Amino acid sequence: METSLTTFDIFSLISSIASIILAIVAIVLSILFYRWSDIANKDTQRVAGGIENNTKKIEALFDKFYSDTFGLMKSNYEAMQSKFLGPPISSGDSAQTDQEQLETIISSIMLRIKISSIEGIIHAIENSRSAKKYNFDEINLAIKSLEQKGSIFLKDSLISIASPQTGKDEGSNS
Repeated sequence: METSLTTFDIFSLISSIASIILAIVAIVLSILFYRWSDIANKDTQRVAGGIENNTKKIEALFDKFYSDTFGLMKSNYEAMQSKFLGPPISSGDSAQTDQEQLETIISSIMLRIKISSIEGIIHAIENSRSAKKYNFDEINLAIKSLEQKGSIFLKDSLISIASPQTGKDEGSNS
């Protein structure tokens, strides 16, 4: 029996060998890609865990800075208030009448701010830490009394501290 290979048989043999080789290469590459992707996945999970930990640390740090910042702002605000309004005046001082205590409060405010309006003084007294609350008429009467004593200068609704030497408005340019 004589076997003779035709061109078609040779071509078929070559193509089947090439197919087997390509199949082996594809299997090897799929195994390599699987291993590489598994390694990349594990690295990604490790890095994501590190990022999550760092994010938690940053959030904790931000929360601390946030509370510290607003604590500082609150204490600065309270310090400015106490500087503007002064220390609380005791209501138990029997040496001063209510009118005199109110005049002392107004004088204290005016010494700090120099020039104000009647509304500004009323607002400052309402926000003061005085034990007694004063009404508009009492405040107005105290302002008029201080003006008569020469302690303050009143023009329209503006109040300024009077200069002790001249009795003139300290806020004027003359």
